[in-house]
Amino acid sequence: MQADNKEKDPQLIAIENQLRIINKNLLNVFWIVGFFAFLYFGLMIYFMFLS
Repeated sequence: MQADNKEKDPQLIAIENQLRIINKNLLNVFWIVGFFAFLYFGLMIYFMFLS
C-alpha cells in the first residue's frame, strides 16, 4: 500500500501544478471579461440616459 502511494505522489503533484496554472488562467480571463462587461454596460447606460 505504501509503495503505491509513493509512486502516485509525483503524479498528484504534477496534476496539482497543472490545475494551479489552469486556475490562474481562468481567473485572468474572468477579470478581462469583467472589465469589458463593465465598459459595455457603462457605455450602454451612458447612451440610454445622457444622449
